[in-house]
This record gives sequence, structure tokens and C-alpha cells, in this order.
Amino acid sequence: MKRWSGIRKAKVADVLLVLTFLSSPFLFRGRFGMMLFGIAVVLLLIIRRIDFSKRVRLRKTLWAGSLLIALSFAVVESFVLSQMGADEAGTSGADTVVILGSGLKGYEVSLTLQQRLDAGFAYVSGKKDITVVVSGGQGPGENVPEAVAMRDYLVKKGIAENRILLESRSTSTLENLRFTKAVLKEKGINDPKILIVTSDYHMYRAKLLAKREGYEAYGLSSPSPAHLKPINMIREYFAMIKTWVS
Repeated sequence: MKRWSGIRKAKVADVLLVLTFLSSPFLFRGRFGMMLFGIAVVLLLIIRRIDFSKRVRLRKTLWAGSLLIALSFAVVESFVLSQMGADEAGTSGADTVVILGSGLKGYEVSLTLQQRLDAGFAYVSGKKDITVVVSGGQGPGENVPEAVAMRDYLVKKGIAENRILLESRSTSTLENLRFTKAVLKEKGINDPKILIVTSDYHMYRAKLLAKREGYEAYGLSSPSPAHLKPINMIREYFAMIKTWVS
């Protein structure tokens, strides 16, 4: 009887896990969050079927793996956190501001991108001699390249259109910076001193890649939406691992 009761409880728990997974589209807006949550649910379902009392070696391996992942996460996030409040605008002497894209909903800028643009606008609005580059290509569900929507947003806020250069081909942070360099070279700007404007969680990786591309780079962080910060930090963990090993 006790065994049957235990089996019933296990099945109920499994059903609850599956139902939670099916509700993930309502819990997570981004595909990455849904994918990560789905993987976690599947792993939990598998682990629940393992009798660890008979598989001591497997149990030790899982514990060691979990500890390794936790330690690596702590190390990576310490680097990310080191640049989350970056505000080098006043001391950089930058001659070019580069605002990195972060997704559109059709034509409208996302909340994260709006916060980047607002931070960039606050800095450049009183500095008429600084070149502004908006960088971002066109992805799924976007009616125009991000750079076009970014330029229009800044123009509506009062930035002269002739001050803004568009980089509209990139699909990654590395391409943002690499293609921006080509755009600047076309305008005769060969050794720019850039101020990167991007989200707080993204700043460390953006500056790291900029220096790899040969920029003298500084940072101005924008805040990121609080409800998206956990998933953004997890996403950045994987992005940083990829950046370091590539």
C-alpha cells in the first residue's frame, strides 16, 4: 500500500512538471527562456526515474558535474557583474557612440532596446560633435533592420538624422562591432575611440569583443528590465563561454 501511494505521488509530481512545462509560453516571453526551462523539466523527469541508492557512481558524477557548473557560473557572472554599472562616458573622451541593437517587435523597439537608446540619447543630446552609430540587423519577426528603427527613435527624440550612421547587417555582438568598423572606415574614421552603449548584463562581453576587434572601447551601461534580468544573466553565461572558447 505504501509503495502504491509513493508511485501515485511520483506520477502526480510528473504530471505537475509536464503541466508546468506546457505553461512555459505564458511564463517566458523569449524562446531561450522556454528552451532552457524545457530542458530543466526533462532533466528533472529523467533524474526522478533514477534509483540513486543503486547507482552510487552516477550520483557522485552528477554531484561533481553540478558543482562544476555552479562554480563556472559564479566565475563567469563575476566578470559580467564587474561591468554592470559601467559609466565611462565622462572620462573616455570618445569621439563615437555605438548603440547596440536588442530586438524589435515588428517595427517597435523592445523595452531592452528602448533603455539602451534612452541611455545613448541622454549622453549624445548635448554633444553635437560626436558621431552616433546604431547597430543591428533584421531578425525573425522584425519588419525592418533594428538600426532603422533605432535611428527613427532617436530622430523622434531630437537627434539630427545626419549625425546617425546605420550598421544594418549584423546578427551578433561580434558582427555589431566588426561591421560598425567598416561603416566608420567608409566615412574616413579609421581609429575611433568608441563609447559602447548596451545593457548592463551585456557590457563585459561587448567591451571584450570590441578590444579583440582593435577598438579603444569604453562603456555606458543602460539598466535592463528587472523581470528579464535572471534569464538574461543565464543567457549571458552561455554567451561568455562561447566567446572565451572561440
